[in-house]
Amino acid sequence: MRHPARLSAILVLSLVALTACKRQPQPMPLVAPAAMRSMALAEAPDAANRRIAFSESFVVELPGSAVEATQQKTLESCLAAGCSVLNTRLDRLRDGSVEGSISVRIAPDRYQALAEAITAPPARLVSHVETAEDKTIPLLDIEKRLGAQIALRDRLAELLKQAGTSVGDLVAVERQLADVQGGIESETAQRDYLRTITDTVKVDVSYNGLVQQAGPVDLSPMRVAFDRFAQTVIESFGDLIGWVAYALPWLPLAALGGWGAFWVIRRLGRAFVDSAAASHKID
Repeated sequence: MRHPARLSAILVLSLVALTACKRQPQPMPLVAPAAMRSMALAEAPDAANRRIAFSESFVVELPGSAVEATQQKTLESCLAAGCSVLNTRLDRLRDGSVEGSISVRIAPDRYQALAEAITAPPARLVSHVETAEDKTIPLLDIEKRLGAQIALRDRLAELLKQAGTSVGDLVAVERQLADVQGGIESETAQRDYLRTITDTVKVDVSYNGLVQQAGPVDLSPMRVAFDRFAQTVIESFGDLIGWVAYALPWLPLAALGGWGAFWVIRRLGRAFVDSAAASHKID
């Protein structure tokens, strides 16, 4: 009886040991990612210091005859508000429609007035898309690199002022100083660009001109058909002029050959008539 009891005790102890092995705690994760996250949060600016690049995109419809005047009026209102014009476009298509677009940058406090001018009659708003992109981290990164480059430039300038520096060292320091100065200018340009796109609002406007209709009927297909007909006639006439130009140098030779063939045929016909008349007299 002791052996079964001992065996049962051994089995119970084994089960307890296996359960303990299964329940042993997993190893703790490394603390490096958490530390990096904490550092990033500590370095991240608050909401008041974030640099956001905002973009506004408008699509409006209006009569084709009013596209150019409306575009010019919007640009005048924009320039009066102190905006910067990035690009403009005006297309007059073959079907009679007119399309245009403008792209500007304007101060945020003057954007609302520009938006009202864009959607004012005769324009009709079709779509309006707003986008926002956070440029805080790229701007902070550029500013840190720019600060490091400026500090390096100052140290190199101090080295140039030290007495007893050899000519070879001076040349190497000046070359490195020139490289650092080029990097500073590049980083400064990138920083200024990021500041510009975050201090202003980019506004894109697309003007879709509508073709005039005769009442509820759209006559643009007939106009397109007539335009194609006229274009086909003009192209055919142009091909005819081309063929004439190709054949013109050969016309004298063709005329000479025709005259020669006519002379030969005439002589042969006359000879045939004479021989027929002679044979008739003999008979």
